[in-house]
Amino acid sequence: MCETVKVFALLHHLHMFSLGRVLPEQPPVLSTIVLPEKSRAKNAGVGSPGLKPNAEITLVDALPCRIAFERGKERYFQFVALSTGSTGWLVLAEELLMKPQRGLVRVLAPLAGCNPRIDDKHSRWLHLRIRPSSLPFSDTSNYTARAKIRSKALVDGRWTLAFRDEESCKRALTMVLDEAKLLSDEVERVLQPLLDLERSLDDSRLAQFVEYNSS
Repeated sequence: MCETVKVFALLHHLHMFSLGRVLPEQPPVLSTIVLPEKSRAKNAGVGSPGLKPNAEITLVDALPCRIAFERGKERYFQFVALSTGSTGWLVLAEELLMKPQRGLVRVLAPLAGCNPRIDDKHSRWLHLRIRPSSLPFSDTSNYTARAKIRSKALVDGRWTLAFRDEESCKRALTMVLDEAKLLSDEVERVLQPLLDLERSLDDSRLAQFVEYNSS
């Protein structure tokens, strides 16, 4: 999606240049993040700066699951999908025993393009497509071990989360789809001024074409 936006921006600049328009110093997009009154990100205590590994979050919307980053080594996590503005995450958090409903973020992956799907034969399994991420692990003392986990998870390109029952798996799927929709709507909202300007340029170009052919 990032590459597509870059191509669109380049074509937009070329379009304006061909019409003799002056390119603005700042892109005409909306930069203010608008969060819904009720959102999973707010429930988790995640603000506009974003989310980082080892951050402490509230697990009110999280669902317990199991995942194996290595063959024969399952790990238990709390799974939640979150989005703030035009950024979204798939989060695996470790519940804090001394703090009920609180947990530490252990693994992060991009929400966009995750293509969630319940397994055809195992109704408790949720498949997620995982794209490469530049998100670092902040716990330097365990960097090697965590980097190994992160590498295996992301290079494989897929997570398979096993939930307690079919209903939990369906709830996880709905959660991911809901957050992906919020993410998509926010990107569309931010780019709307640019899209409107592009439409205005198209109308201007059409008017010039009609005027030229009628003269």
